[in-house]
Amino acid sequence: MEKLGNILAVWIHRQRTMSRKLESKARHLSLNELSILIIIISFIPLTLLFFISGKNYTWLQISAYYIFQFLLLLIVLVFVIGWFKAKEMANADVEGFSFVKLSSKKIDKEYFGFDYSDMENLELLTNLLPCQGKIVIREVPKNKQPGNLRFLFSLLDYIIEDGIQGLGKESRNSLLRLVQKKFSFDGSEINENTFASSYSKWSQKTKEGDYNDTRKAIAKALGLP
Repeated sequence: MEKLGNILAVWIHRQRTMSRKLESKARHLSLNELSILIIIISFIPLTLLFFISGKNYTWLQISAYYIFQFLLLLIVLVFVIGWFKAKEMANADVEGFSFVKLSSKKIDKEYFGFDYSDMENLELLTNLLPCQGKIVIREVPKNKQPGNLRFLFSLLDYIIEDGIQGLGKESRNSLLRLVQKKFSFDGSEINENTFASSYSKWSQKTKEGDYNDTRKAIAKALGLP
């Protein structure tokens, strides 16, 4: 039994290795090259069927089968490519970030000073849909917090999956582009020159617990546990 188990283990290991090699090569293919490869491979079962069926097919019948399968695959591939391209566009619009699911009914609009447009754009953003405008971060009596980057960072740390603490340079640049595209401070644009230093200070003070009260208030206002 042990020998059979070892033989099976070796075979599975070889198959996994081959699969990884093929996957690695496939990643370097363009969409057009990959589509052609899929079409060619998909013709193999049909070709084998003609050989082993024992029936005498005319060239017209064989051609009709191949043309039908080719057109069917072409339609499917166009839809699949379109689907993945749409996902790429959605990810590019939010700089590759993903968001937690929020309930608009649970969000305390007054705490954030959000109007109807802000709420709509926040919902669109967290669902990876194109926003109609920028979400405005306002200073209101209820949050007792200036509409600044540190407050926005704390908000984003909750609504972005896995948070935004400890980001590397490339991810910080992606965050900057996201903030510039999707947010404004009561009508004024985000200051790119102070972004990096503000992020570093926020990240450090968050670790030290300086923003704990603000973070708890934000989590509560978002309706998060």
